[in-house]
Amino acid sequence: MQTMGYDPQYALLEIRLVGDGKVRQYSDVPEETWYHLRESYHPDTYYHRHICGCYKEYVVLEGSA
Repeated sequence: MQTMGYDPQYALLEIRLVGDGKVRQYSDVPEETWYHLRESYHPDTYYHRHICGCYKEYVVLEGSA
């Protein structure tokens, strides 16, 4: 994971992966999930197990972020 951020007002998680550099947004992510991801010793593993495929994903197109 290259970067990640969370907007608690909209329960929106945003992640940029190292592999492809694309920005992905996940909606309706509980704040607790964000804390677990942020504090995880292995955030990539946590992401693949608890976020990817569990929440609706949007890929942000270049220039629209």
